[in-house]
Amino acid sequence: MSSPFVTIGITAFNADDTILRAVLSALAQDWPHFEVLVYDDASVDDTPRLLKEIEAQNPNVRVVYGTENKGVAYARNRLIEMALGEFLAFFDDDDVSVPDRVLRQYERILAYERDFAHGAPVICHSARTQYYPDGVERYEATMGMDDSGLAPHGEAVALRVLTGKGGKAFFGSLATCSQMGRVSLYRGLGGFDEGFRRGEDTDFSVRLALAGGHFAGVAAPLVRQTMTMGAEKNLDEELALHLKLMQKHRDFITVHASYGFCRDWLVNKYRFLAGQRGAFLCNMAILLCRHPVETLRRLFRALPNTGFNLRFRRFHDGRQ
Repeated sequence: MSSPFVTIGITAFNADDTILRAVLSALAQDWPHFEVLVYDDASVDDTPRLLKEIEAQNPNVRVVYGTENKGVAYARNRLIEMALGEFLAFFDDDDVSVPDRVLRQYERILAYERDFAHGAPVICHSARTQYYPDGVERYEATMGMDDSGLAPHGEAVALRVLTGKGGKAFFGSLATCSQMGRVSLYRGLGGFDEGFRRGEDTDFSVRLALAGGHFAGVAAPLVRQTMTMGAEKNLDEELALHLKLMQKHRDFITVHASYGFCRDWLVNKYRFLAGQRGAFLCNMAILLCRHPVETLRRLFRALPNTGFNLRFRRFHDGRQ
C-alpha cells in the first residue's frame, strides 16, 4: 500500500498540562510519512515554551504562533492553509490518539472511496473513549461505523444534525478531534466558519453534508478524550451556538421541518440540561399539544440518551 504524506494538525490554546502528550501521541503514529503541524492560538501560559522545545527536538514538527486569540475555527483554517500533506488528521491539544489511528482512518477512507463514494467527498471520524474528572470512562460512537455498505451521506445527514430526523444509522457524533480527510476536501469546502467560536465542527458537518459528503466512521475508539471544563463550555453558551447554527441553516430546515418546533425543542432540551424541571415539563406539555406526533417521536429517540444527557448536565454544572 502506498503511503501518502499526512499532516497531523493540532490547535493549541493554554494547554501546558496536556500539549506534550498530545504532540507525542501524534509523533508515535505508525505511519511512515507525516508532519505534525501545530497552531498556537496566542496562549498565555507555558504552552509556547513547551512547543518550542519539542519543535527543536523533532524535525517533522512545525509550530506557528498566533499573536491574537481568534478561536479554534480560525486556528484550524490556518492548519488547512499550511498543510503539506495530501490528508489532514485533526488531533486536539488535550487528547491522545492510539498509534494506528492515521493508518486505520486512511484505510477506511480509501476503501470507502473505492467501493461506495463514486467521486463524492469522504470524511472519516472514529469513535472515542471519554475520560471524565470523576474517573468515569465512556464509549462515544461516531456516525457511519457500519463498513459493509453506504455510510450516511448528503442532505439526510444535515437533516439529522439540524432537526433530529433520521434512523439509527445516523446516530453518533462527528467530533473534529477524531476527524481525517483529504486536504482538498477541506480547502474545497472553504474550511471552518470563523464566525463560530465553538460549534464550528457541527456547522462544517452540515455544509459538507449539503455538498454531498459521505461520513465514514471507524468503530474502534482511536481517540482517548480528556473531558475538560473551559470557561467557554457552559450551557448558555452551548445553547446560543446551537441557535446560531439553526439560524444560519434556517432555509434548509424550513423546507424539511417546522423551524419553530425544532427551535423550541432545542431550547427545552437545554432547560432539562440546566435542571429547570418545572419549566421543562411545562414547555414539554405545550409541545405535546402543538406538535404531538413530532414531540413523541423526538422523546422516543431521546430516551436512550438520557444517561448521557444527565452526565452532560453534571459535567457542565461542575458536579461530576
